[in-house]
Amino acid sequence: MGTITLQNAQRLATLLSGATKGLNFYPAGHPSIMQPVQEIYAGCQASLADMQEIRLGVLDGVLFLEDHFFVTPTPAVKELAERFAEKKISGVSICRGVRREDLTVFITLLSQKGLPAADMAKRLEEQQIGTIRLKIEEEEEDSEFEALETYGRALEAIRDVIKDIESGRIPSSNKVIGVVRKLVTLTVQDPSTLIGLSMIKDYDSYTFNHSVNVGVLAMALAASLGYDQSSMEEVGIAGFLHDIGKTTIDRDILNKPGKLSAAEFEMMKTHPENGAKIISEMEGINPQVAQAVLGHHIRYNRLGYPEWARKLPFDTLSEILAVADCYDAITTLRVYQNPLNPKAALDQLQTLAGSYLDTQLVKSFIELMGKYPVGTLVRLDNNEIAVVVRPNPTNSEAPVVKVVIDAGGEKQAEPPMRRLADDEGNRYASIVAVVDPMLKNIDVARYLS
Repeated sequence: MGTITLQNAQRLATLLSGATKGLNFYPAGHPSIMQPVQEIYAGCQASLADMQEIRLGVLDGVLFLEDHFFVTPTPAVKELAERFAEKKISGVSICRGVRREDLTVFITLLSQKGLPAADMAKRLEEQQIGTIRLKIEEEEEDSEFEALETYGRALEAIRDVIKDIESGRIPSSNKVIGVVRKLVTLTVQDPSTLIGLSMIKDYDSYTFNHSVNVGVLAMALAASLGYDQSSMEEVGIAGFLHDIGKTTIDRDILNKPGKLSAAEFEMMKTHPENGAKIISEMEGINPQVAQAVLGHHIRYNRLGYPEWARKLPFDTLSEILAVADCYDAITTLRVYQNPLNPKAALDQLQTLAGSYLDTQLVKSFIELMGKYPVGTLVRLDNNEIAVVVRPNPTNSEAPVVKVVIDAGGEKQAEPPMRRLADDEGNRYASIVAVVDPMLKNIDVARYLS
């Protein structure tokens, strides 16, 4: 895949800004317009020889072009960002095959004041220009809302399954299968958003949230391992239903704030086999899912429970469940434990690798989450406090963050998004420490959902 250097990205953004502004003074055929358009076209052609498309847009007021975020913009770049924001353009894709005439039409539309992105897109379509595509702010918000809405539907699906069990019925699998299929699509499109949603922790609805979170985390891990859609669906269903056997355990045991007695723990240890039995009776679910649920506490060293199942063959699906289950459990506040922050949780997983958990899967999960996982609260060297919202695959030290407390100690009503460093080494700030959200009274999930 090709790349665009910071210098070329800066040049393209500056030329685009200049040509757009120039159309307020000159016609499209004037040399003052034709010259920058020709240079933009030449720059795009050179980059598109190695790329399918060039992406630029605005993220929380900051203009980006491919991997380059202009956090300290020149006046021309700032003006372009403001024009995008005014028209509610969150992104533009310039695709391979674009013509100079296409660029001229786009720049002309961009220059017209009062012409919103939706109308721009319509006019591009009318002129059969498919090589320049717009992403409108509302569309992006709809996409994020869709992920949150689907998460909510997943919670409802788990509630319905539990209601069926408590009413003595074989649970229907239709809602679970439907919502998992949707989540698979969303996971492939943008795993970071769903990983962020997995940081939603509702103390009063732990069973439901934990089940959905394990499914989401397990699907994200499966996607990073290259699983196909069908296999990811099985992973998600297994995650959703991994603790369904707890519906057969006395609630006094489930909610006990202290250590369980030996007898109580023996009762708790029956939930994997009870869950597997329930799942085996549900229609449309692969028997492999029930087998994975049976083995999600068997441990990598096969010293877990149920003891009678230790010598049974368990595949990678049960090991994926174990990693996702452990991570969500130790990052959640319970009556008997304080939660670990995401970074500390990854460190804890490493100590369990090779005994409780599969070493290679723990390594893959840590790579997926990054050095500072989504949901980590950090202090920057400029004294700002920020929440990590997206990992940076090319630089684990420099994720994308939302600044929630400024350098003066004031909470931000609308936290700005910041990329800590780009591929050229230009730095906004560096992480100096991980911060306990409880000490700062920060609800991390609020900034992720």
